[in-house]
Amino acid sequence: MSETSYKLVLSDLDGTLLNENSQISEETRNTILELQKKGIKFSICSGRPYYGCIKFIEQLELEKYNGFFVGMNGQYIRNCATQEVIEKEKLNQDDFKLLCRIAQQHGVITELFYETHAYILLPKRNIVSALLLTGVYSLKSLINQSRRYKMYFIKDIIDLPDLPKICCLGKPESLKALANELLELQKYDTFLVNPAWLEIVRIGISKGQALYDLEKMTGIPVQEMVAFGDGENDLSMLEIAGLSCAMGNAMPNPKKVAHCVIDTNVNNGVAKKIKELFKLEEN
Repeated sequence: MSETSYKLVLSDLDGTLLNENSQISEETRNTILELQKKGIKFSICSGRPYYGCIKFIEQLELEKYNGFFVGMNGQYIRNCATQEVIEKEKLNQDDFKLLCRIAQQHGVITELFYETHAYILLPKRNIVSALLLTGVYSLKSLINQSRRYKMYFIKDIIDLPDLPKICCLGKPESLKALANELLELQKYDTFLVNPAWLEIVRIGISKGQALYDLEKMTGIPVQEMVAFGDGENDLSMLEIAGLSCAMGNAMPNPKKVAHCVIDTNVNNGVAKKIKELFKLEEN
């Protein structure tokens, strides 16, 4: 399929569109603006919530160019121009009480994210050891999250409103064992965003399914969509999109399923591929 046949570009944020400082570089921003001026629609497709991505939506002028936002791994979809929203079923109190209890048995840190704040449940046994064993990346992720959300550390599971996803931080082997146990329940889907970060959603919610939802909203077939990603929560959209691109810094599985592997997020890989694909440098 030629570049003129692609009508919608979707990109993950962390590790994909954002650089090492969790920012959209000037080159990437200008490239996406030029892309939209050509009439190609653009959508952020992230595990983050809408509230935490408003600044990126504004920087890319998605409201002006009739772009889209997919958040919480496909649980939330928004037409930035019309404000039309599709919101899938969330995890309820029974779900996350069960999930937190199982997660604690595996000795991992559990995070319950809302729009502006998060509750952090630490393992009951050997808390200090558990924090150390999660590894440097997990602790760094936790620190970075604390800059965007107000965090409340809790010792026990408490009554909380429904939420789109639960995040778990821990050793890769602990998270793998947790994911395998949850798979047997046939109620939840899990995604490894990176080796030390696991996300849990209600079964049937994924970025791949979001592509089909966008197909209904826009009339653009999934075969005419381009997707960029780096984590295992991007796998489903990389498998479905007409053209899928894994970042050079991506985890192994996204690189296996993608049609191509491009440069890293630090080197503006998304911008470089968009320029090549849509011949923007010729304009």
